[in-house]
Amino acid sequence: MRLERVIKQVNKDFESTDPEKKTYPTLEAQHVDITRLPQTGFELFGRQEELTLLNEAWESDATNIISFVAYGGVGKSTLINKWVEKMRWDNYRDAEKIYAWSFYSQGTKEQVISADMFISNALEWFGDADPSLGSPWDKGKRLSRLINNHKTLLILDGLEPLQAADKVEKGKIKDPALETLIKELVKKSKGLCVITTREHVPELDRYTKKAKQENLEHISDVAGRKLLEMRRIFGSEKELERMVQQFGNHALAINLLAEYLRMFENHPLEKADSISDLDIPDKQGKHACRIIEAFANHFGSASAEYQLLSILGFFDRPVPIDAIDAIIRDNTISGLFDKIIDTSGSDWLTTLEKLRRHKLLFEKSEHRPDTIDCHPLIREHFGGKLKQRNPDGWKQVHARLYEYYRDLPKKELPDTLEEMEPLFAAVMHGCLAGKHQEAMDDIYSKKIRRRGEAYLEHKLGAFGVILSCLFFFFEKPWSKPFYGLNDDVKAAVLSWSGFALRAVGELSRAIQPTKTALEMRIEQSNYLEVARIASNLSELYLTLGDVASAQKYCEQCVIIADSRWEWVQKMINRTTFADALHQEGKIKVAEKLFIEAENIQKKNQPEYPWLCSLPGFRFCDLVLSMGKYQPVLEMVRCVIKIQTTTPVADFGFNNLSIGKALMMQVIDNNSSDFIESDDYLNQSINSSEKLVIGMNYLVLYLPVQLFPGIKKIFTNPGTILMRPGKLQNMGR
Repeated sequence: MRLERVIKQVNKDFESTDPEKKTYPTLEAQHVDITRLPQTGFELFGRQEELTLLNEAWESDATNIISFVAYGGVGKSTLINKWVEKMRWDNYRDAEKIYAWSFYSQGTKEQVISADMFISNALEWFGDADPSLGSPWDKGKRLSRLINNHKTLLILDGLEPLQAADKVEKGKIKDPALETLIKELVKKSKGLCVITTREHVPELDRYTKKAKQENLEHISDVAGRKLLEMRRIFGSEKELERMVQQFGNHALAINLLAEYLRMFENHPLEKADSISDLDIPDKQGKHACRIIEAFANHFGSASAEYQLLSILGFFDRPVPIDAIDAIIRDNTISGLFDKIIDTSGSDWLTTLEKLRRHKLLFEKSEHRPDTIDCHPLIREHFGGKLKQRNPDGWKQVHARLYEYYRDLPKKELPDTLEEMEPLFAAVMHGCLAGKHQEAMDDIYSKKIRRRGEAYLEHKLGAFGVILSCLFFFFEKPWSKPFYGLNDDVKAAVLSWSGFALRAVGELSRAIQPTKTALEMRIEQSNYLEVARIASNLSELYLTLGDVASAQKYCEQCVIIADSRWEWVQKMINRTTFADALHQEGKIKVAEKLFIEAENIQKKNQPEYPWLCSLPGFRFCDLVLSMGKYQPVLEMVRCVIKIQTTTPVADFGFNNLSIGKALMMQVIDNNSSDFIESDDYLNQSINSSEKLVIGMNYLVLYLPVQLFPGIKKIFTNPGTILMRPGKLQNMGR
């Protein structure tokens, strides 16, 4: 009978939002991937306006992005799941691609979450030839173009872990690839992007015609009453609506309240009055947590139900049953999970069925049948209680999960982000178990970073993932590494995090960890690292426009490299110092240092007699500033010929140098044919954060209005220049 009532209610809700009936062609399964959407129920009350809004947005070309903003438990994901299910019944209404991703994580705390996995998977799914290629901004642009090759429904669920929580940049998307994707899609889209989040998205504010940000209000008194009535909670309209108000008109709270009352004979309303208040903010799901706590008290900490929900509190995603087996094996964690003996017997199935009936667990997922899942607020509640009650047991469980995820990959050295995902989980659980040094030595350094290979940085360009892993090695990100790490690792995680912050455009935040790493390496007399970090710090200050600080660290790294280490560092550090001097206007001194660097290069690698990559770009910039474009064209074209492989950053440097030289040639010849230079400059965009300096100087000494091609690049110069380092108005 209950199932029939649910079906009737679902049909009624769908009928109220149906567009005109139309027959749509079948969309083949390979063009649909919604497996990552969180599992929710389909009972939805009081959301007809939102469903209609989604229908109208999909059918029209007026809206490119809809963002539903609400606190946890209000029903954002349920709304989207219900609408997508209705779309499926209509063969997805002429959609050519459907792709969904969920970023939701445990609780409401700001933790470093990366969009790298989403970007990589989405690029591959939409047909990108090499998802690891390019800067984060380039990846975001490529993905937007691939998405726009089709009429696509893109769903991004639970965006808030990737949004800033501080007051200054509240809600700003922190990941540059994802930010670029959103900005591109709001400007141009054949389909629709639907976002759910707890925070307003400020990047959408200027696009009021193309983007809608809907505050998903709490359900109405009437909708809440009808939900209770459908669950056979009886009382007068006034009594039921008062109860809805008593629990904040919160969708999850009202759903759980109905199930809580149904545990008692005749479902007495007065039981709701005995549910204790909690001293937590409404924004953190206060009213839902009140009822979760009531369930916990009813079950008791010694019950199988309580223990299973506590296990889920160790995870931030759907939980593999194999992972639960790893936790409960031989039942040696005293006093925690003695009622969860195995995951195959009848008692286990009974516990699952009971918790699902009470809406404390989601129904079994058709996409991930070997996992179980629940709402993040439920995870946070039970996980927090266990950590507080038994901190030693909490660490023991994380130690077992560390071992489980450590041993999960089939390859000794996984190659892709997806293959590495268990290792990322192993790092998190290892650190939470207090095994920071072991997690660093055996997992992060050995298998993820591949020691000196720096695999994530150089091969995959996954700087967001780097930060999400390194986060767990800090007591205070990004300034105080965990006290139990050895001094060498402390300096390393500071240096790595500074480099990764710089790569994702957080230049100002990158300074402190980089400076602290430099100080530690000086104390350790590790002069090779001192030279490298000082060079990085100089480049960082130079990109931020602080030439004086850049010169200070440049000079330091040149002296150290000359006295102690290999020729490569001597060459690189000279070009860094020369670039800083060039930007201060000391042309002759800078030229002398560049020539010294080139001579070091020729002496040690005669087959590569020219400066390449960033050092070569710096030298070209100096030569161009002296009005000499022909030597630059000759040098860069020779470099391109001898390079056997061309990293994406080098590709950008080469094209930018050629583009600038060709522009000067056109001007010198009194011509107006900028087609070739325009092409090279367009190709250079998005190749690397380091190109910002070159782009700044392009703006400063070339009159933009003269060049049609440049107008396309600098439609909004401030946006271009702010992207990597928030360089406010450097192009003035």
